[in-house]
Amino acid sequence: MPDLKNLYSQMWLNSIDKFHNNNCEIDDLIHDQSDMRRGITVLSYLDNSVSENITNFLNELQVIEPEQYYYPRSELHLTILSVISCFVGFKLSSINVEDYSAIFQETMLDFEPFTINFKGITVSSSCILIQGFPESEQLNHLRDSLRANFNGSKLKTTIDSRYKLSTAHITAVRFRAPFKNNHQLMAVLSKFRNYDFGTLEIKSLDLVFNNWYQNLSITKSLSSANLKTR
Repeated sequence: MPDLKNLYSQMWLNSIDKFHNNNCEIDDLIHDQSDMRRGITVLSYLDNSVSENITNFLNELQVIEPEQYYYPRSELHLTILSVISCFVGFKLSSINVEDYSAIFQETMLDFEPFTINFKGITVSSSCILIQGFPESEQLNHLRDSLRANFNGSKLKTTIDSRYKLSTAHITAVRFRAPFKNNHQLMAVLSKFRNYDFGTLEIKSLDLVFNNWYQNLSITKSLSSANLKTR
């Protein structure tokens, strides 16, 4: 298992000065109707008190920085693997959905439910993240099996083309404008730096067609699978 605590801490150290100096990256494409980046992702939505606790955190931030983009509670998710990373021009008609669904379903047969503790926050230059800590190696094994099964097929994928996903974070905030109250923002971030948002049991996964932000208005479920205890 990767040293997630150290990895998240390094992310914080690498970017927090940009928050102090109001020098974070602004995403101009949020809510841009002309943004046609689309892809395919295996993910899990949050369905318990974890999402409530994250939303309470976001509500505090929103009072201070109302112009930023806060993920709605229904769209908070854990990305398991990007099968096809979002790019302009990708359409569902470009692939045979049944072939992708078959590999997804076949892989899920080998896995049982697993848990992730979401504790603390970290930052990058463009977003605020909830830190996730898997309580077993199950997530890593699941990702490796998906990689092997999709890469072993002749299907189009872009797995790990941007970077190899090894964390279990949830993206919660993206930036649409410079901060107006970055000192107050920093105070809230410090308050929640080690906050325990709770533990989530991952019992089901979805294979979805999605845009960059995983907006439900665009996301289309291609296949769903329940992880069953043997």
